[in-house]
Amino acid sequence: MNAHHLVKMVNEISAFWEGEAGPENAAKAVATHLRRFWDPRMRREIVAHYHAGAGGLCDIARDAVALLAADAPTAKPAPPSPA
Repeated sequence: MNAHHLVKMVNEISAFWEGEAGPENAAKAVATHLRRFWDPRMRREIVAHYHAGAGGLCDIARDAVALLAADAPTAKPAPPSPA
């Protein structure tokens, strides 16, 4: 999926939740929405966009995606070494 399209969508979702939940709770509400309704591939792509500089994300969207990025595993655990 196009990162520009994902940025547009998450910014629109952020504007909605800012009005519904208030600025102090909006990022958590957006992150919850993305976890519930976005395909895992979409979440991975927006997190990758965030790590690449988060261009175009509004403040609430950036904070929400940061919450998703914190959930994402950073590396696969190493396999156990033979004894």
